[in-house]
Amino acid sequence: MYPIIKSTPDFLIIGAQKAGTSSLYNYLKFHPNIFGNLGFKEVRYFDRSEHYNLGFSWYLSNFPSKLIKGNKLTCDASPNYLYYDFVPERIKNDLGENIKMIAVLREPVSRAYSAWQMFHSFENIDNDHLKRFYDNRNFSEAIQEELNPDFDYHKYPFRYDYINRGKYAEQIKHYYNYFNKENLLIINTDDFRQNLALVLKKVCDFLEINNFSLEDIKKLEVTKYNQGKYYFQKTDEDEQMLLFLKDYYQKYNQELYNLLGYSYGW
Repeated sequence: MYPIIKSTPDFLIIGAQKAGTSSLYNYLKFHPNIFGNLGFKEVRYFDRSEHYNLGFSWYLSNFPSKLIKGNKLTCDASPNYLYYDFVPERIKNDLGENIKMIAVLREPVSRAYSAWQMFHSFENIDNDHLKRFYDNRNFSEAIQEELNPDFDYHKYPFRYDYINRGKYAEQIKHYYNYFNKENLLIINTDDFRQNLALVLKKVCDFLEINNFSLEDIKKLEVTKYNQGKYYFQKTDEDEQMLLFLKDYYQKYNQELYNLLGYSYGW
């Protein structure tokens, strides 16, 4: 009975972590034809087994009823969906092969450093849930550990994967194995900063809804969401590691460009 009265999400924002998914979700909530979640932005049903094992009815409890939703669109914005290779099959099984998905990609070196800053800042955060994910390593230590072929991520409370999360081509290919390419809209984080109006037009066209008004675009251009309140002065060691990663990612970035048919110039 529950699935009959509850709405399923009309589209997903699947990642990447620290790439601007919160901004996109909140921009879209501002659209008159989109209905926000009843609870958190990140439902995290498909990537967390403890949620997935609760069943599809639990998932639907995060979305409005069909009566309340009306003709509006609903969304699940969970940035870990892009990374885990078992997620696309789960999505297809539960939401069908025609579900629309949006991936926001960020230059992988800055993404990795931003993710580390976030987790490293959790030491003194006033939130017990987040505090348990604190990463006590400095940036260089974290990267060097991940480069070690014998590294065991189970020793830490969270699978940070600062390096591997930036290997986007491999992740997108997992989705192409289960969905047509037309089902996945891919956006570059840099485009948010350079031309928000154009990005939102692409998204609206993809979702087949009217574009934002010029007045709304102007409001959104000065609105910031989920900006990190953490800041660590880059050490010389950090700078050296960032330069190393810039070179390290070149072949992975080229693989992405070959897959997409265009370059981001990373």
